[in-house]
Amino acid sequence: MRTTLDLDPVVLSAARAKAAAEHISLGKAVSELALSGLKAPRAPRSAPSGFPVLSGVPGRPVTDELVASYRDHEIDGDEADDDGVA
Repeated sequence: MRTTLDLDPVVLSAARAKAAAEHISLGKAVSELALSGLKAPRAPRSAPSGFPVLSGVPGRPVTDELVASYRDHEIDGDEADDDGVA
């Protein structure tokens, strides 16, 4: 699809370098860079307290009941160690 983009000069330079190195069009280079950014793992966020902040499923709030059900399921599903302790 054709469109006009206002790119940061550093991004444009990186895309041009990639296009030249791989003998591909500038548009394809920009697309590949954008797609790699979408696929990259996101860095974990931390709250001001320093504890990690986990992302949930949009539209599905985490409730005490949900946490309890996962906790209870995990405890029930654990197998005992060799000494009989879970």
